[in-house]
Amino acid sequence: MIGLVDYHMHTVLSDGKDSYEEMIKVAIEKGLAEIGFTDHVCLKPVDWAINLVDIPVMTAQITDLQEKYKSRIHIRYGIEVDYFPGYEPEIKDIIASIPLDYVIGSVHFIGDWNFDTDKSLYGKWSNDHLYGMYFDLIQQAVRSNLFDVIGHLDIIKKFRVYPETNQDKLIEDTLKLIQQNNVVVELNTGGIDRPCAEMTPSPKILEMCHKHNIPVTLSSDAHRAIHVARHYETAVDVLQRIGYTDIVAFQKRERRMVRL
Repeated sequence: MIGLVDYHMHTVLSDGKDSYEEMIKVAIEKGLAEIGFTDHVCLKPVDWAINLVDIPVMTAQITDLQEKYKSRIHIRYGIEVDYFPGYEPEIKDIIASIPLDYVIGSVHFIGDWNFDTDKSLYGKWSNDHLYGMYFDLIQQAVRSNLFDVIGHLDIIKKFRVYPETNQDKLIEDTLKLIQQNNVVVELNTGGIDRPCAEMTPSPKILEMCHKHNIPVTLSSDAHRAIHVARHYETAVDVLQRIGYTDIVAFQKRERRMVRL
């Protein structure tokens, strides 16, 4: 893990359980070179995202910790933003108001249904149709040009929900858009601890990303300090087997490559 990054973390400011400093200390112990905090920002009223009025508090805390720990680890400032079609101007304004190093765009909602936490509507549609709706939203998020990174690309599988038929064309079409719009995909190791028991995206989709020359970054989706850099040995093995030699790091929304 020495020299690697973890770019997807949640603290008590959104739905995490530990403080910034608790997570920083674990990251240092594990030898990470950089970490990025990405508390949830959501335009819908949910209890797992930071209140928009508290964003200046988040900014002040991260800025202070960047200075405090600058000789030991690089701390990047990110957010994970829920994408909602039609709300692009509001999302753009929020992003522009924060001194960010990168922005993760994620889809957790189909309409008003938060499929990431609410299992009640699974089965209302065929899984093929569900995947079509989900990846259409991902494609819209990519086209919006709001985000540096697409978060947990195939999270729709979280509760072991898989399409009835082969959806490779849907995935290929989505990846072509990602490549054309120069967006990064995160390899999110947190999926291993979810019901699907698999990283997001899956190794198969990661192979497709590599074929399309899509750069990736690495993250744990940590909600507790003990989650920081979880399953990284597995992730690095998969990345190297597929052919990736570098991952993306960010500073002030500019990229550089870090050797695996």
